[in-house]
Amino acid sequence: MRYFLSLGSNIEAKKNIAFAISELEKFLSDVSISSTHKTKAEGFEGDDFLNLVLAGESDLDFKSLNKILKNIEDMSGRKRDVPKFSARTLDIDIVLQIENDEIIYESDEIAKYSFVSDPLKEII
Repeated sequence: MRYFLSLGSNIEAKKNIAFAISELEKFLSDVSISSTHKTKAEGFEGDDFLNLVLAGESDLDFKSLNKILKNIEDMSGRKRDVPKFSARTLDIDIVLQIENDEIIYESDEIAKYSFVSDPLKEII
């Protein structure tokens, strides 16, 4: 299965994005990474975000991979008791899952947010 993951951070962004990539490469093979996009905070006042999309192959199912992603976020110091739109050390979301050229899952974030769709277009 090929997964496309949206990564974003606006707290120590370069460090946390690099950490996420390093961790994700332990679970994914044939990794491709878009360029990094700098975007304004959306829904709150805060530092700009760094966003990118990382794609990779995995035999993990959606739920298992998502659990790993939440663990990586937690290892970066992600706080879960804050409002949805707030500063964060790391946000990793599965935005696309493809198996045998068939879309298994497609997040509505692709259509909603250019910080997801623009880097996705670079590597799809």
